[in-house]
Amino acid sequence: MESKSNNINDIIDIVYLTPENAEFILSENKFLQLKAKVRHPDKNQAGQTDKNQDADDNRESREVSEIEEFFFERVFLHRAFPFQNPLEYISVSGNFPKTEEQLKKEEEERKEKREKEEKEKKEREEAEKKKAEESGSSPAPPSEAEPEKKNEPKENTTSFGELKEIGIIASISVFDETQRQYIINELNRKYFIPVIEAVLSVKEKYGFSYWEAKTNIGKIKFTVHDAFRNILKINEDRIMVTDVNGNRYEIASLDGLDRPSFRKIELFL
Repeated sequence: MESKSNNINDIIDIVYLTPENAEFILSENKFLQLKAKVRHPDKNQAGQTDKNQDADDNRESREVSEIEEFFFERVFLHRAFPFQNPLEYISVSGNFPKTEEQLKKEEEERKEKREKEEKEKKEREEAEKKKAEESGSSPAPPSEAEPEKKNEPKENTTSFGELKEIGIIASISVFDETQRQYIINELNRKYFIPVIEAVLSVKEKYGFSYWEAKTNIGKIKFTVHDAFRNILKINEDRIMVTDVNGNRYEIASLDGLDRPSFRKIELFL
């Protein structure tokens, strides 16, 4: 019976981004970009060896044959452990260039679509001609039967749904100071969370609570639906509040709140 490997690395390939295979840069518009030597996730494993060979040799063969250099005009970061390890195990995603197989498939789909549209157009013209002959009237000119579509906006083909993981940063500490700052700035932008310094008022009505608070960015008002579910305790002294729009607010320390503020939210804790 063929033995099965319990090593997770034999099942999936985890790519770690380090200074040896990745360089983070900043665009003129301050977007985070990346140059990386990695494998394309959609390419066939052309370098895969015979099934009877050792799994380690198999992985090594894939690495040698499939690693390519890519430039990603924009990359997106996602923390695996946003509270416990905010600067470790960060997933980096981006849009890989399409493979030859994907481009060929898309061209075939476009060709089929054109042929279908031409066939439908021809059928409509024949139907209109037949109808005109039966009624004794002249067929409508093409411009009236089917107005040309001019100056229509081009379809936006960029889709964040096509983002794929490029690799994982085990710790940003391995990168130089400049690249670390790029990564930190991008994380701060994505995970921007106002810190509540004082709760000015909380009013409840029909399952919603309406908050007014003083934060590190000034006074803000927001609405929380079902506060008992949308107030999350990170630990005994730190909580996260999520409003109806999905925005998050942090109370870094319950002990640090003044007494009036604590009493306003005590019921939800």
